[in-house]
Amino acid sequence: MNQIIIESVYKIYGGIVETVALENFNEQIDEGEVVAIAGPSGSGKSTLLSCIGGILRPTSGKIIVDSDDITKFSDSKLVNYRRDHVGLIYQDFNLISQFTIYENVALPLLIAGKKNDFIQERVDSLLESLDIKRYKKTYPQYLSGGEQQRVSIAVALANDPQIILADEPTGNLDLEARKKVLSLLIEKAVAYKKTLIIATHDPFILEKVNRVIHLSKGKR
Repeated sequence: MNQIIIESVYKIYGGIVETVALENFNEQIDEGEVVAIAGPSGSGKSTLLSCIGGILRPTSGKIIVDSDDITKFSDSKLVNYRRDHVGLIYQDFNLISQFTIYENVALPLLIAGKKNDFIQERVDSLLESLDIKRYKKTYPQYLSGGEQQRVSIAVALANDPQIILADEPTGNLDLEARKKVLSLLIEKAVAYKKTLIIATHDPFILEKVNRVIHLSKGKR
């Protein structure tokens, strides 16, 4: 059961002036929930996603995923956690322009050491389900924003992670593409029984999720 429990988490960025990005944050997100983290720029949304995803370490506090406190993981164990348990979707798509669509989606599977036959079957299945298989030999820069974000969803789902973290996934899309991509993202999360956490200030997204967690200056 991939329940996420966040206990008394602080994240403080050092510098000439310290910035408190998260302050005594507490939350529980159950397996299979579709949750939005809402708030203005600078409220701590992206920092919270990065802490849950094992990209950033909190300054203090606990993040317990499936009974394991990931804040105590070694660097190598965090790498495995990100690879096997977390799928990431970004506002700017984060695709490799020198790779074809097929190669972008195959990359996480190659890193995980999967066999070629499995990779081909998995990538083709994902591209088919997201209605972008016809672009498998195309490069990202030749696709529309909405199509690139579909590829990003395929990349995030490639290793069958239980947690999908989406950071402003519709921020660079027009209204029609926003609707299509969001509906597709939620549909796939529900179909594959994933926990989906979306950081956003998009009111359209807030209407579609199970629950909204509001953040302001790192606090609930």
